[in-house]
Amino acid sequence: MYKEYYGFSEEPFAINPDPRFLYMTPTHAGAMFCMMAGIRDRKGITVVSGDVGTGKTTLIHALLKDLSDKIKTAFVFHTTVGFEDLLRNILLELGVKAGDNLTALIVQFQLYMRERLARDETVAIVIDEGQNLKVDVIEKLFRLFMRESPSARLIQILLIGQLDLEPKLDAIELQAFKGNVTTRYRIDTLDAKECQEYIEHRLKVAGSSGDRIFDPEAVRMIWKFSQGVPRVINLLCDRALLNAYNATRRVIDGTIAKETIYEMSYLRPKGITFYRVQALIDVYRRVIERTMARETTDDGTALRPKTGSFYRRPALLYTALGIVLAGALGIVTLTVLQRDQVIAPPTPTAIVEKAIPTQAKKKQEELLPAVVPGTVITVKKGWTLSLVAQQYYGLANPTVLDVLLEHNPQITDVNQIFADQQMKIPTLTEEMFLGPEADGRYYIYLGTFGDQRSMKALRKNPLLQGKAVETKLRIASSDVLWYRMKASGFSSRGEALLTLRGLKEQGVLPAFTASAE
Repeated sequence: MYKEYYGFSEEPFAINPDPRFLYMTPTHAGAMFCMMAGIRDRKGITVVSGDVGTGKTTLIHALLKDLSDKIKTAFVFHTTVGFEDLLRNILLELGVKAGDNLTALIVQFQLYMRERLARDETVAIVIDEGQNLKVDVIEKLFRLFMRESPSARLIQILLIGQLDLEPKLDAIELQAFKGNVTTRYRIDTLDAKECQEYIEHRLKVAGSSGDRIFDPEAVRMIWKFSQGVPRVINLLCDRALLNAYNATRRVIDGTIAKETIYEMSYLRPKGITFYRVQALIDVYRRVIERTMARETTDDGTALRPKTGSFYRRPALLYTALGIVLAGALGIVTLTVLQRDQVIAPPTPTAIVEKAIPTQAKKKQEELLPAVVPGTVITVKKGWTLSLVAQQYYGLANPTVLDVLLEHNPQITDVNQIFADQQMKIPTLTEEMFLGPEADGRYYIYLGTFGDQRSMKALRKNPLLQGKAVETKLRIASSDVLWYRMKASGFSSRGEALLTLRGLKEQGVLPAFTASAE
């Protein structure tokens, strides 16, 4: 209705998954990297979760479009089914005529996998809406994945779902499945800047002339209400455009945004706390069910209570058990709520090396000579990049490791350095973190980060107010993903240096403090 009025070629905020409208924030790029690497590198099982409407299905469509012909895919999204129907759907997606019973389906799947083995082809089973899978279905799918056969290694499982998929995988029955998950990633929601860029991106794809349609106040209100969930942003923006069209207004301002939010107040996202509490309630329900099951015989009839026993009143037992568990649930829920107030949803942190026992670490440090930064060393057997950084700089966070990688292009994997390799140890100076831009202004390299929590705090720092803060993806190895961050728009080198020193004094630059990440 409003397309002609605003000059769009199509609706910019349709909620159907369309890869053309995909806006790659760092968290979405990270999810795409994990999914792609999980399939191409045959890592096995990859789990990606995110709140309702965070763009998971759109990412899947973009992923499937970019996979090579050597990767055969089965995309399944009907997940409220039993294992037999799930396997049948997988075979149909792979182009195999499905059998009539589970035995026939398993045989057909095995034959198909043998054919793929002969051609060295990968089979990717991509399951959307994974939170709806029953625990026993996931367990049986895992058995299929873990079969003792050469072709089993060709099966790659990509399980995508909403946030309540996370507590489901913590079930006791799925401990083996969980232990074989090589990558687990959560898609974060958009921050305020990303929300604005997301809206502008969709308008541009839809044919916008470039004139501002949503003013900053409207964007801020939409972002705050939506909590950064793209689907909610889409629905709000679509209604706001319709309301503005009805009022013959070219620009959506705070008044129209407020009216739209009032009309669609039912869209407010639930968030991770809701799903954690739901999981705790589910645990309570399962305990009650198991307790009641013990009170019945094999044929389903109730056991006769013992004479003179407390158990002659099973209702009293269940009431007491309910009170105890409800109290425990309340305490745990309060803890969860308090934790959600201070901890942002985690994104995958780049783990560079496993923890080293203190005695073993001392022995490794003895291998390193007393060399000051600014020289060239020869790598000895048993060294790691993290150990070198810790020895020479006193810290080994992603920023310092990234600096070492930049000065040593022969090192292509942050997790691996080779004996007898020559390696430069640059001196960490303030000048290293400043640089000129094409327009004559200056930028500050703020650091490299393994998660987005520290980045969000740094972005809001008062010293960077009014500056353009950019984030770029940094792939440090096949399984390590970082984010580089820089602030630009400084009028002179002096202004940039002054800001750098101010941030350094605050202890927020990871290159100059061991505690920052």
